[in-house]
Amino acid sequence: MQTLLGESSIVVERETQVPLRGQLRRGDAEAVEKLVAETGVFNLAEVAVAKSLIGDAPAGEYLFLFADGAGALDGYVCFGPIAGTDRRYELYWLAVSPRAARRGLGRRLLKGCEDAVRAAGGTHIFAETSTLPSYAPAHALYLDCGYALQANVPDYHADGDGMLIFSKRL
Repeated sequence: MQTLLGESSIVVERETQVPLRGQLRRGDAEAVEKLVAETGVFNLAEVAVAKSLIGDAPAGEYLFLFADGAGALDGYVCFGPIAGTDRRYELYWLAVSPRAARRGLGRRLLKGCEDAVRAAGGTHIFAETSTLPSYAPAHALYLDCGYALQANVPDYHADGDGMLIFSKRL
């Protein structure tokens, strides 16, 4: 399967068995900030937004799953219901540390998100992402996990940086 930017699909070196947790802990905001920054994909404003979502939103607006590695956060996913829709959810953030990459953790986090949305009665998940080449692994992950590309909005984030919208019916 090809990504939108011509990269080949994701190759997983070995599956991860890192357990996922949904409960927030003290220090999660700082751990997410560090994780999102170390990926090298997100700009400073995006890193600040990722950190701010933890603890700043009303209960239930943002849901999280965390994958704790040996002494550090290896990955996380942030998602939540889309206000004013019928059982639709948005995947806001998915990030995996470079040290934990290519072990299936992104896929595991995405599946955990899907399972949680299903358990809450959700029927669809939408994910918006950038068209920049650094996001090619995200494009491949979504496509490999059964998401369909629904829209491509040129120059959405900035000139030359569009927005892709993927979705999956659960």
